[in-house]
Amino acid sequence: MKLIAPLTITLFATTALFSQTTMCFKENHNSMSTIESTKLDGGECKSTYTLNDMKENGWSVDDIKITTKDSKYNFIYILRKGNTSTTFANTNANLNEQQLEDKILKRLEDKKVQEEKEAKIEKILKSKIEGKEIYVSKCQSCHGEKGEKIAYNVGNALKDLSLDDMEHAIGQYTNRSDYGYGYNMLMKPIAANTTKTQLAKIKDYLDSVNK
Repeated sequence: MKLIAPLTITLFATTALFSQTTMCFKENHNSMSTIESTKLDGGECKSTYTLNDMKENGWSVDDIKITTKDSKYNFIYILRKGNTSTTFANTNANLNEQQLEDKILKRLEDKKVQEEKEAKIEKILKSKIEGKEIYVSKCQSCHGEKGEKIAYNVGNALKDLSLDDMEHAIGQYTNRSDYGYGYNMLMKPIAANTTKTQLAKIKDYLDSVNK
């Protein structure tokens, strides 16, 4: 199964050294609070025993991997019978059930925060790339490669404008025939076909190349 594939080599190595080691898992589980009383698949759990059952039979949690997808949890447990000398077991030996659950939830929260940061960075990079494409096609010929050129020697360089300034100018070019130092006829069709979303991407691009 795809879920357990990354741990296969590790499990084989562990099993070779410790005969009393097994791996159990549960996919697409709805709740953190009920996992210990849910029958686990694989290994010595055999879709018959819960984690609580395994503990009663002398097994202890040696390591655990938890992932989330579509608001559901995937659990992989490495269980050991006998001496529990690994870092995970030693670290968590003195934790009660609530403390262990809190620690697992903290791990999930940290992972979520990291994923959100990565998604935000990816969104910014995508915006800059798309902004460059829009800028090159609509603006660069008059405003320069980096928005540094004052078009027709009137107004301000685009790189020095805020997003609000850009939105205001686009609105004026679209709605007023007397706006734009006599260049309204040139700018109006461009302004009318440039959305606020596109302007924001252009601004992201110009900011990135004018730091």
